[in-house]
Amino acid sequence: MTPMNNNPVFALMQIAKNGGNPMRAIQQLAGRDPRAAQAMKLMQGKNPQQLQQMAENMAKERGIDLNQMASQMGIELPREK
Repeated sequence: MTPMNNNPVFALMQIAKNGGNPMRAIQQLAGRDPRAAQAMKLMQGKNPQQLQQMAENMAKERGIDLNQMASQMGIELPREK
């Protein structure tokens, strides 16, 4: 197994790309990884638009273009209405 396949973020992106619900995977990770548990706490109670805004802000803080990254992974992010 390659390190990319062991990467929880990569696994979540694959689930999202395939139209699955990543929350189940996050819940499993939260039981094993404190960072995943913290991420889950941040996401609770947020609607999809708030989650997207949070992801965009986090990416921007790190100098990452979220749309470009998603495009490279073959994922189309929802557009703002």
